Amino acid sequence: MVSEPEVVRGYRVIYRRMLATLLVLALSPLLILGAFALQHIDSIYNEKISAGLEAVTSSKRRALDTFLSERIAQIKTMAFTHSYEELTDVPRLSRLFSVMQQNSASFVDMGIIGMDGSHIAYVGPYDLKNANYANTEWFEAVQRTGVVVTDVFLGFRKSPHFIIAVLRHIDGKSFILRATIDMTVLEGLLRREYSGQHSEAFLVNKAGVLQTNSLFHGKIMEKFELPDLHRTSQRIVITSLLPLKDAPDNRLQAAIMPLESMPWVLVVVDDVFESLTSLHQLQTWIIFCLIIGSLVIIVGSIFCTGKLINYLSVADEQKSQIGARILQSSKMAALGKMAAGVAHEVNNPLMLIQENAGWITDLLEEESPATMKNYAEIKQSCKKIEDHVKRAKGITQRMLGFGRRMNPGRTEVVINAITDEASEMLRVEANNRNIQIIHAYDNALPVIYSDPAQLEQVFINIIDNALDAIGHDGIVEIKTCKAESGVMVMIKDNGPGMDEATRKRIFDPFFTTKKVGEGTGLGLAICFSILEKLGGHVDVESKVGIGTTFIISLPDEPPMVDLEQDFSDKKDVA
Repeated sequence: MVSEPEVVRGYRVIYRRMLATLLVLALSPLLILGAFALQHIDSIYNEKISAGLEAVTSSKRRALDTFLSERIAQIKTMAFTHSYEELTDVPRLSRLFSVMQQNSASFVDMGIIGMDGSHIAYVGPYDLKNANYANTEWFEAVQRTGVVVTDVFLGFRKSPHFIIAVLRHIDGKSFILRATIDMTVLEGLLRREYSGQHSEAFLVNKAGVLQTNSLFHGKIMEKFELPDLHRTSQRIVITSLLPLKDAPDNRLQAAIMPLESMPWVLVVVDDVFESLTSLHQLQTWIIFCLIIGSLVIIVGSIFCTGKLINYLSVADEQKSQIGARILQSSKMAALGKMAAGVAHEVNNPLMLIQENAGWITDLLEEESPATMKNYAEIKQSCKKIEDHVKRAKGITQRMLGFGRRMNPGRTEVVINAITDEASEMLRVEANNRNIQIIHAYDNALPVIYSDPAQLEQVFINIIDNALDAIGHDGIVEIKTCKAESGVMVMIKDNGPGMDEATRKRIFDPFFTTKKVGEGTGLGLAICFSILEKLGGHVDVESKVGIGTTFIISLPDEPPMVDLEQDFSDKKDVA
């Protein structure tokens, strides 16, 4: 039923446009909201991670600066609060060194160096009493600046270390107090519980040389490539590092901040992959919800659009059927009006012709056939005139039936009995043509109120048409069933069927597929008019080569007719 309107109205185009509109209106806010959430959640997490990394770096920097400042202060205090004699006395120097170690076990050894670069006194585990530092960079630097904190170097002990050296002039004598810092203490300050398994902290100098060991980025005194190293000043720089070879999926972020106590740079590396696990899970859930929401919207839009288009097509089909019925009713009304004029204009001449034919016949009775040459021919012609006048009057009377809006009867009707009576009237003709009339009745049909005489006329007319359509050797099936409000009768034949153009015109007055002289084309038009007056309707389904089915629907009772209007209509027809 939807195919015809779909061709005419272009329902596929309507469907596509409506579906596209619904999808755009529904998906756009969802996708925009999802993209906004993903972007801002990612930025919030990055800010959170960066803030946490900055806080750790600042805290670590303060601890390192405090440690180194205290060590420098200790060395300066010892150098400037004790005399040359006390510091060069090895037992006395050893006791002072022990006191310093008790307060803070952060020194490896200590020595007093003369201006020639040789040790005057030394306390420590290494054999450096005869070592001479005159040609070292730090020895020259301390003479220029007075205080030096060196980068990590190997020196005479052939192991990485760094020293703090202080120059003092007293009583015309000059000496340098040198102390070596314990690297394990310094590296202990850098260690902490980090969030990721590849997180760590280490120190580099301005040239990018590691001053402490790194677990994943090199050993002490190796080169560490840090592209943003030159940007460091007194602020923190956050940058991303390349993934490690053994962990290509990790995300490393580095916070770079220079120390105040010495020209070193603190690098804190945080493996944010594990920190971002919750973010990844949240993003996965958002993407999952976006996909599910989009699928629900798409499926819902397809379903709703299909239902709406189907409802529209059904409504258009019903509208088309109602229009066809209104058009048919208009034809019937126009034919009724035309019948009134035909009755006045044709019936009177027909009566005059019939009377004259009768008068001629009566005159012939007074004549002698022997004396009248054409007696037989004239009498036969009068008989033919009377027969054709009767036939013409029958046609006009059938046409006048359209104009009479008779109030339908309201009698209890058993549809199965009416169809039986109609089929029995045509049983002999059906048998002569070898056509079988079979019944498939619903015995639980309700009793309806209608006009049995007019219903019988309808059934006889339709069954008779079915017999004419089959011709010989066929089947006519009459089936009854209950409808929503009333009953339904289906009369099916296995005749040649009709094409679509013929099916649309079968209820038109004077339209017939029979040979000239065999039908007037008023039978089905009269059926349509009767059923309309009874409150029912008739539909036709037909396929060429398969057969035709007439579907007659009848209400529980016919509609009421305005008696005053019916009377005025009868006056007009008369």
